[in-house]
Amino acid sequence: MNQTSDLEAVVQQVLGKKKYQQLDPDLVAFIASREIKKRASRKEAVKATTNKLHQVAWAYFEKQPPYGALLEQLAGLPQDIQAAQSRAFCMNLMQAHASTRERLPTLADFYPTLFEDIQPVQSILDLACGFNPLALASMPVESSIAYTACDIFQDLQTFLQAFFDHFHIKGKAMLCNLLTQVPQQQAQVALLLKTMPCLEQADKDSTLRVLQGLQARYMVVSFPVRSIGGREKGMLANYSNQFESVLADLGWNHRKFVFASELVYRIEKGQ
Repeated sequence: MNQTSDLEAVVQQVLGKKKYQQLDPDLVAFIASREIKKRASRKEAVKATTNKLHQVAWAYFEKQPPYGALLEQLAGLPQDIQAAQSRAFCMNLMQAHASTRERLPTLADFYPTLFEDIQPVQSILDLACGFNPLALASMPVESSIAYTACDIFQDLQTFLQAFFDHFHIKGKAMLCNLLTQVPQQQAQVALLLKTMPCLEQADKDSTLRVLQGLQARYMVVSFPVRSIGGREKGMLANYSNQFESVLADLGWNHRKFVFASELVYRIEKGQ
């Protein structure tokens, strides 16, 4: 296989599929470039790339959100994110993403617990965010919070920017492929919620690279304690042992929190 020409062809074929056409092309190219080296034909490379993208990108989405209808609903909401109608919209939409859905039963305590002793929280960088920015109404943060939301779906980026604009939040939604580039903007808190297991499906060295590359004083890193199907499978012990070994090597201060569906580490990296 000619890797240069084949890469272009594989990326075009993958992005031509409805399920993957909204993905960051940089992510598709990264995955495809690795799969091409291991496959004997373009057809095999396309299949392997889509399989890997399903694991990395669609792990928490059951189906494509209806963003057109959601944008219409958003436009009809009060501009106060704390209004009952606004909060109901956010809670309902967080149900559509497995990561935020699992967090909903503990949401009232989740961010107050994690942010309690680092107030005031003035800036957040939310990486591989999914629908997590819709939890803003439950976060004890400054009203002038600067919130940057990063993900790999272009249609999600468009929706989240409309969400920030509608509620007059000083927010920016952007495409971000953590497998090739770590955002360099300064933030008080960086969120990496259930992100590392997905990244390591494609790059086993991603955890250390991402943590060292972030420009944030605090990093909140979490892991699921059950599979999406609800099975425990020793995940709490496994993720604890693996990640605490990484933290021991880095020598950074951290606190550990265990919620019903989530293992969380708040790391103080400093500036």
